[in-house]
Amino acid sequence: MPTSVNPASSISVFFDNDCAICRREVSFCKTLDKDQRINWIDLRSQRQLAADMGVDFAAAMELLHVLDAGGNLHIGLAGHLEMWSYLPGYRHLSRVLRRFPWLAAQCDRYYRLFTRLRPGAFKRNAGEIRLCDGGCNE
Repeated sequence: MPTSVNPASSISVFFDNDCAICRREVSFCKTLDKDQRINWIDLRSQRQLAADMGVDFAAAMELLHVLDAGGNLHIGLAGHLEMWSYLPGYRHLSRVLRRFPWLAAQCDRYYRLFTRLRPGAFKRNAGEIRLCDGGCNE
């Protein structure tokens, strides 16, 4: 894993590579990112880099965080919309959801519910957030 960001990239996506769901989604998105316009930053192996970029580890482990070229942080569905706007096949979905804020708000509610309920996602051990322990790495 790289320890710095590619300055030619447009956005940075922070994800948990230990989570099978996250890993699969990012792997698929990387195949679409043929121009390498996205910095893919694994929160576990590049925790300090994420912190240096102003991203809170615990918050980013709960919801997708995307930092755009202007330094704006997009969280949750807003992060997906930003990421999708760089991916062929998803740009249209991003545009539709941005055009209809009421629909985006509903999708964001479902996304947040999903992140809380996904199997094996959150386990708290001595106050430390540990995601996908015991079954998510299958």
